[in-house]
Amino acid sequence: MSPPAGYSTEWSVPPTPPAGLAALAEPLAEPDTVGFVHVARGNDPDRRYLTRAAEPQQAAAVVCVPTDAGDLEAIYCVSAADRDAAVADFLTDSGDASAAEADHAIERSVATREPQMPPATHAVSVLADYLDTAGTGTLRVPSHLPHDTAVRLQQAGYELASTPAVADARASKTDAERDCLRAVQRGAAHGMQRAHERLAESTTADGIVRVDGDPLSPRQLEREIAATLAGGGVTPKTVRVRAGDTTPAEPLPADAGIVIHLVPRGPHGYHGHLTRTVVVDSDGGWDRRAFIAAKAAQTAARRHCEPGGNVGTVAAEATAELTAYGFSPRAHPDDDDVADASEAGGRVAVHGVGLTPYEAPSPVDDGTLQAGSVLAVETSVADPDQGRIRLGTLVAVTADGGERLIDAPISLTP
Repeated sequence: MSPPAGYSTEWSVPPTPPAGLAALAEPLAEPDTVGFVHVARGNDPDRRYLTRAAEPQQAAAVVCVPTDAGDLEAIYCVSAADRDAAVADFLTDSGDASAAEADHAIERSVATREPQMPPATHAVSVLADYLDTAGTGTLRVPSHLPHDTAVRLQQAGYELASTPAVADARASKTDAERDCLRAVQRGAAHGMQRAHERLAESTTADGIVRVDGDPLSPRQLEREIAATLAGGGVTPKTVRVRAGDTTPAEPLPADAGIVIHLVPRGPHGYHGHLTRTVVVDSDGGWDRRAFIAAKAAQTAARRHCEPGGNVGTVAAEATAELTAYGFSPRAHPDDDDVADASEAGGRVAVHGVGLTPYEAPSPVDDGTLQAGSVLAVETSVADPDQGRIRLGTLVAVTADGGERLIDAPISLTP
């Protein structure tokens, strides 16, 4: 056997997307607003969206204040140890395209502190340097601002008001962001192709999958996929291979669906999402019918990925397609990390993907779709006796419906 044709595995790292600072223009124009502050620890996606800087060693703050001319001053506040990286990433970001669209010029600078100074204290100090009257007025902050930071800002005299501006902006991807998502999705396809190649060259004996005569386990296949992803320049954040009730160390069964789920992260922080199911020795029965149903549900979902729609509607339409094929919705969906299911039926999951593997639009927020939103669409069918078939990919929301970011093949056989 040979792997399915159509994989496009060549990809290159796209330019860094413009920093998302222009998203702050509207909240900073609110009456009595004197600035915006966010303090982030670790790999915070909002900080990366606003600065495009890689993960700092220590907590960092983003401070933005309006100018008299109606433009913006953005200050990236980092420890002295992170200064060089911050300057390289934040000040050399050439992407003022989004700012130009908002008719606001953005002046950027980097401010440093000694390691013993808390980032919230640093933010207060920076505000005093840039504001005519320190300690008065309203600061716009994200709802997930650390508690100690909120207390310190209030102690300095500021009123705090949360703004969803950054979260709202991240829910719709720019062309540059979609390029990053498309690139890492091609990286995922490269890893998926490796899995197909490995299974295509396999043989079956005693009901298990063998390569060169030796049993092939999920763990072995995961390691090969992860190495392929890393060799292609993407981080293998999630590489999961499951088949029925087989443990990661046991041989893969020849006649059961082998679910391969990949969520890599690209060098700019954006995530891919690709899921396929392969049966090495299929009898063309239940698994074929379930595969056709899951694939049809993918198509139904894409038809309803339109601006103004909702992730709930997309999931409902895909679920209706599964039901039309005879697979009723599971009342208690099993976890995606679990390969088998204690209950028969279909399941659909729809949510945004970007700087995190799971983000808006999603069922936990209002779920409204915008032009440019990028969704992970998962459709699956499970049966406690038959196993599971699962398919997933990234879909961009357009005025004409959903479009897959890349055309990776979908095949039940390797």
